[in-house]
Amino acid sequence: MSESIICKGHKPNTFKYGIIPIQLDDFLKKQALEIWGGQNEVWTIRIGEKDIDFYLTKAQMEINKGIEFKNTEFYNIIDELLKNNIKIAMWYDIYCEDLPLCENKQEVLRECYNGIVDISGMCEVYFMMN
Repeated sequence: MSESIICKGHKPNTFKYGIIPIQLDDFLKKQALEIWGGQNEVWTIRIGEKDIDFYLTKAQMEINKGIEFKNTEFYNIIDELLKNNIKIAMWYDIYCEDLPLCENKQEVLRECYNGIVDISGMCEVYFMMN
């Protein structure tokens, strides 16, 4: 498994950074029910031909090379979703219970950053933004 992301809200006609909204598979549909109690206006994303896990691990490599978090594509992808008032839930593998609830953009970005630079090196992000 890998990092999962689901988004809730109105899909804009266009996103920056090649973000493409796509339908949920059966696993993500089940998670949407558990997290938000439904699947209405819930979708996931791809960025070009890559999934969010690719950009998460790329951000980890970039930060390890001294690039600031705010200069990574992962940061820009999350920031773009938040700018469009999209609710987001992220987790690794099947572990989406008890996701930390983020109240604002700063909390989301802090959870993302902390998951990337975790001393264990796991590069797993867990949060929910309502």
